[in-house]
Amino acid sequence: MKLALTSHLGDPLDQRTWSSAPANLTNALTALGVDVQPINSAILSPAHRTLLAARNLLSGLPPRDVSRFARARQLRGAYVGSQAARAGANHILCCTSLDAPVGSDISYSLWVDDSWHLLSRGLLSPGFADRAFEIVDALDRTAYRSAHRVLTFSEHLRADIIDHYGVSPERVIAVGCGSGPLPSFSGSKTYADGHMLFVAKHQFREKGGDLVLAALAHIRAARPQTRLVMVGNADAVERARTIDGVTAYDFLPREALIAQFHDAAMLVQPMLGDPWGQVYLEAMKAKAILVSLDRGALPELTDNGRLGTLVDRPDPRALADAVIATYARPQAELESIADEAQTRILTRFEWLHVAQRILNAIDHRGST
Repeated sequence: MKLALTSHLGDPLDQRTWSSAPANLTNALTALGVDVQPINSAILSPAHRTLLAARNLLSGLPPRDVSRFARARQLRGAYVGSQAARAGANHILCCTSLDAPVGSDISYSLWVDDSWHLLSRGLLSPGFADRAFEIVDALDRTAYRSAHRVLTFSEHLRADIIDHYGVSPERVIAVGCGSGPLPSFSGSKTYADGHMLFVAKHQFREKGGDLVLAALAHIRAARPQTRLVMVGNADAVERARTIDGVTAYDFLPREALIAQFHDAAMLVQPMLGDPWGQVYLEAMKAKAILVSLDRGALPELTDNGRLGTLVDRPDPRALADAVIATYARPQAELESIADEAQTRILTRFEWLHVAQRILNAIDHRGST
């Protein structure tokens, strides 16, 4: 198979693009014998975006997020189709609905982590008015229904593509996403002595950073020995360093970051709207217990909270109570949870497993 793989966020082979998911998938597909042709569909210049924003304003639509609207999709879709044809691809895999080559002579599938419908119902909704929401929703519906397969990261998203967008169930398959390069932890750790970890290179608030800092005072009132290690952007780190019990870094070398994951008792990362969360997979590989909100893919990643601690609302006191309760669980119980969580990731979400499921889905053989 010669497969064109697209990304509207930049070069699919660049490790900085979309948390390195396209690059990692390319490597895995190549190992399985697929000829992958990368297509960078980030073709809109700043000037072009300005023109599209003005066009939206004249049409009574929001000037931000122009990539979601029809003209940007048409431009990207046409570019993807022409580049795929030039490369001799016999199928296209798009990492978003925003560059779907609807109407192309080459069939395409979508590999997606979220939907406009779910995003707009969540805490991080862009807040579009009804007309704008419905326009974007209809464009996505067309992209989904025109696709050969819609491949979702999660079962949670699969259900939305079927129920809200009306795509037939046999054409929507949950294939997951692989974990990052952090190596698995094979040693032992004493959970009562371990630190809490929070990692967010960007979107500190959206990833739950403010919520964690607000919860810390309650946690340390009950457990004064509790330590929080934060890795984030410079502004957040500067603020966090003034808080008792926090060690904050705006950068860590790879080996030092690995050590923080491996030494952590738990990852406390109550992300407000992330539909998947690569950092969760990294933590589970590191045998750090997850403490987060019960939304997005977290319930299925943790087997409905059996392999982690899930909180039902973004409230500092509720988060603090969850952390304190997790520290209070017996060592043997936490070891058992961590072992099973790690096995779950290594057997389901390593990149070769994900790539094979994608190939099986595209080739009509179903998922494994």
